[in-house]
Amino acid sequence: MKFENNNKNIIKKITKSSLKANKTRNIFAIIAIILTTFMISSVFTLGISFAKNYRVMNLRYQGTTATTFLPNPTDEQIKQIKDLNISDAIGEEISVGNLNPDELSKKGRNVVLQYIDRENWDKQISPAMGEIKGDYPEGENEIMVSEMSKKLLDIEDTQIGDKIKLTYEVNGKTEEKEFIISGQFKNYTESLAFMENGASVIYVSEDFVAKHNLSLEENGILSMTFKKSEKYGSTNLLEENVDLKNNQKFEFNYDVEEDSKDIEMSAIIVVGLIGAFMVLSGYLLIYNILYIAVTKDIQFYGMLKTIGASPKQIKKIVRGQGLRLSIVGIPIGIIISLAVSFLVVPYAIESFCSGTYYADLMPNNVHFTPLVFGGTILFSLFTVLISCRKPAKIASKVSPIEALNYTGGKPKKQKKNRKSTNGGKLYKMAWYNVFRDKKRSILVFLSLFMGILTFLSVNTFMNSLSVDNYQQKYYPNDFELTNYGDNISELSDEDIETIKSIKGVTSVKVNKVSNLRMDMNEDVLMPALKAGYERFATEENTLDNYLQKVKKDPSKLTTWVSFVDDETIDKFEKLNDDKIDVEAFKQGKIALTSTFYYPNYEELDFSNQQITFRNSDRTKSVDLGVNIVEDKNDVLNFGKENEIGIPIFYISESVIDKIDCDILNNIVKVDVNQKYEPSVKNELKLMAEESKDVNLESKSDAVENFEQSMIMMNIIVGGISIILIFIGILNFINVMVTNVNTRLTELAVIESIGMTKRQIKKMLTFEGLYYAGITIFMIMTLGMSVVYMISKLIKNMVDYAEFVFPTSALILLVVLILLVCTITPSVVYKQSSKSSVTDRLRRIEK
Repeated sequence: MKFENNNKNIIKKITKSSLKANKTRNIFAIIAIILTTFMISSVFTLGISFAKNYRVMNLRYQGTTATTFLPNPTDEQIKQIKDLNISDAIGEEISVGNLNPDELSKKGRNVVLQYIDRENWDKQISPAMGEIKGDYPEGENEIMVSEMSKKLLDIEDTQIGDKIKLTYEVNGKTEEKEFIISGQFKNYTESLAFMENGASVIYVSEDFVAKHNLSLEENGILSMTFKKSEKYGSTNLLEENVDLKNNQKFEFNYDVEEDSKDIEMSAIIVVGLIGAFMVLSGYLLIYNILYIAVTKDIQFYGMLKTIGASPKQIKKIVRGQGLRLSIVGIPIGIIISLAVSFLVVPYAIESFCSGTYYADLMPNNVHFTPLVFGGTILFSLFTVLISCRKPAKIASKVSPIEALNYTGGKPKKQKKNRKSTNGGKLYKMAWYNVFRDKKRSILVFLSLFMGILTFLSVNTFMNSLSVDNYQQKYYPNDFELTNYGDNISELSDEDIETIKSIKGVTSVKVNKVSNLRMDMNEDVLMPALKAGYERFATEENTLDNYLQKVKKDPSKLTTWVSFVDDETIDKFEKLNDDKIDVEAFKQGKIALTSTFYYPNYEELDFSNQQITFRNSDRTKSVDLGVNIVEDKNDVLNFGKENEIGIPIFYISESVIDKIDCDILNNIVKVDVNQKYEPSVKNELKLMAEESKDVNLESKSDAVENFEQSMIMMNIIVGGISIILIFIGILNFINVMVTNVNTRLTELAVIESIGMTKRQIKKMLTFEGLYYAGITIFMIMTLGMSVVYMISKLIKNMVDYAEFVFPTSALILLVVLILLVCTITPSVVYKQSSKSSVTDRLRRIEK
């Protein structure tokens, strides 16, 4: 019976001595561990940072964490809701009044006074705000103002503690009072791009509300944020347990967490795939380095067994070396990843959103959480341990006799005798050698395949985010002037003629819009109204209230209409799948509206429906058919918004004369000769600065910002790509070095019986060609499928991304693989066989 010796100290000493004796191996192994740790940590950090920042972006767009609202709640109802214990936060909001109604209404803007209690501010509103400074108002004369409200009131230079005099309307009475600014914040939904005709907010104190005899039951709304565990059953619980008054019902907002799931899932899948590639690539690299070390030291492990070392102890020696190298490599990899992530991740996230409508909403914070830290260590350690497993198994199982003649292959039965009158065919011998050790062959193919596939995936990702795609999606014109107000004197026809006369301007296209009255057609409008109020109703508005208002005053039923020229509708027809009767549209017989307002549009049939549009004084009208279309390329899009659920319509310019309505020049698209672009920009900027309602967007500025945000991302992604392909090639070189070194005995023998060195080099070159050919075949089939799938996931994350086949990168890699795979084997053999065949055979006998 064999007993193991408890020689832990000796095992540690041997492990330490073995490390000292293999300094070159240690350097390569540590570099491999650092690279693996760095890549895993970087990918995890980018993925988690993107997911968390995207969630914050959605929250900012929503403006609150609350998802359910109850208007005019009683004290008894509030008690019933609290007794259910299903809410994380229950906030109170009271509509107080409007600020400067006459002055602001002329600008198409409104600033409202609101009161929200501390719980609403701390747990529901403030998480969606940014740049919060100062304190929430406590005294009667204290207010907290948003950045946009300061801009609309021309008090942008005021600071916290400053006094301002405001005129406001409360309970139908106009008052004037001096307030102290106690705090300020940025409400992201109040920016020009989102606000349009919406309201900006100033928060007042509880004392102010009490002085004006305003109450939650008469003037307020209760907002609720549910616990995650109660989210899906909360609606039924509320309806069953809360006694509602007549015409009172719960209003529901869409859940930002649900809205984020698709994007977050795409990010998780992409990060998971790339992470898996990196773990596998790291495993192959570390495995090959340790495998080479074990095969070189195989006689040393054989001699250890002769003096009593057990297989378990030998495994401990090999694993101990890997773990000690990890102690050095993993921390360095994490530190490098931290440094690079804090520099690169913000730029990477900015590049995703640069120039899009949500660019201002998307934070670019780096989230290096304990989960990332622990996960990186565990993944890296796991990679090292599984990399050690096979080399440790080889070292522990080899006997002292086998160690003397170890070749790295497994003896197996010959299936047939390879007899030939013409001698062995080199290409057949090479094919046999490639698959002699199938596990090793698979590792080589996987190593090359994974490195190249990851490189191509990253290359495709970057190409899909090209500046050309970005420009085509968001900036098809050199300049775009948008009128966010309702004043027809802004961007007037005279202004358009002035723009046309500017030197260097080559094209000016104007999007004309008008706010028209409609006759109620329930078959057309009610599906949109119901869908709109289900998705976007605020706590202040209900569908019943709106319908009552329209019934009482039909003039309230209005919609923004965009007048479309023939060139634009032809472009829409060409780019979109939805086909329409273009001639009927041009003749002013049909109106178009978007699928955005009709989520179940496939179930609707408007073929026999018409909608009646009237001008503001109801002197003229037109009756048009209705088509629902999906404007995937935003050809028809314009910058106006209706009441919740009211569709925007697109009709032909030919209808303008028939309906005789007030026309507002909404968007002016300007193209210029690039030679005059700077001078034209200056003149348009001066024109825009003359009005708060006109905003100028310049393609050159946007592209410059986009390219700057992409520079750092290109550096890091390009660096990672090079590292990955380097790992794949290094793995192949390592395998070929191991292959030749372990076969030196065999190669010396076949050379001694007549094969020349030239024939041996040719045979090894064929082996390299087989490796290259099979790898290229895998890339062209399975690899391209994976790359295409990744491009689809990226499209879900970045709307302007377009799949670009990586032709140049693929050709470059094919050439590189062929060169490396054909040159490496013969070079390695040449270096290993400098001595004569007699000396090599004598070395074997020893």
